[in-house]
Amino acid sequence: MDILLTPTGLRGLAGFAGLFLFMAIENLFPFRKRVDPIFRHYGLNLLIAGGNTLLLGIAFGGAVVAYARFLETRGIGLLHLFPAGLGWNIFLSLLYLDFVTYLWHMAYHRVPLFWRLHRVHHTDRDLDVTSASRFHPAEIGVSILLRLGAIALLGPAWISVVIFEGALLLAAQFQHSNLKIPEPLESAVRWVFVTPDMHRVHHSDVPAETNSNYSTIFSFWDRSIGTYRMAPQERLNIGLKEYPNPEDRTFLKLMVMPFGRGCSSAIAESTPKETRT
Repeated sequence: MDILLTPTGLRGLAGFAGLFLFMAIENLFPFRKRVDPIFRHYGLNLLIAGGNTLLLGIAFGGAVVAYARFLETRGIGLLHLFPAGLGWNIFLSLLYLDFVTYLWHMAYHRVPLFWRLHRVHHTDRDLDVTSASRFHPAEIGVSILLRLGAIALLGPAWISVVIFEGALLLAAQFQHSNLKIPEPLESAVRWVFVTPDMHRVHHSDVPAETNSNYSTIFSFWDRSIGTYRMAPQERLNIGLKEYPNPEDRTFLKLMVMPFGRGCSSAIAESTPKETRT
């Protein structure tokens, strides 16, 4: 039981809790009709998630938090130059790390080499809670390295990193879920947090919409920088036009996809103008 009380164990518990909670809700009250059979979809995404856990989760699952502890004991990072209470440390770390996540998510769409990795995530034709785990292992590895650099610059308390990691995972599961928040609640929540409606636009097969809504936890990064966009949910087609068929999206083909032919869906488009709804 002691392992459940470690940062890695707590993050794992949060991940499983979010997975089963949102899976239950979206199956009881689904918003969109599925494109692929549910068990094929679940099986593929959970196979990718399981493989990533075995390859990277065990090896690096605690590396980010351990690194934060190392930096904290040595007073490395900007927050150590301007000491603040734990509450402020958590608040500032959450904002900072979420903003960094926004920036590198944008980079995954705008840098062709990064897009080769990230397009595996966008080939999903059905968005649900399991889509939050559909990432190529190389993308996760790059993200871990970027996060280590971001943490070294700020120097957050290790507990702040644990809270961010848990919040990031739950936010990703929530925004990928196949559910609809009723109005006017959805619009109100979307002013601060990323909702499934907002993130669904990001997974549209229209390039100008794919190149929008990069935020993960807080929606105001897109609003303030000009990458925010909304569109009628009923007309959205999810996925990438280059990979319409199930045989294009098998496990093996997804794993070799970064090394195959290019895919320009999210590269050669200008930043979309902000659309408010």
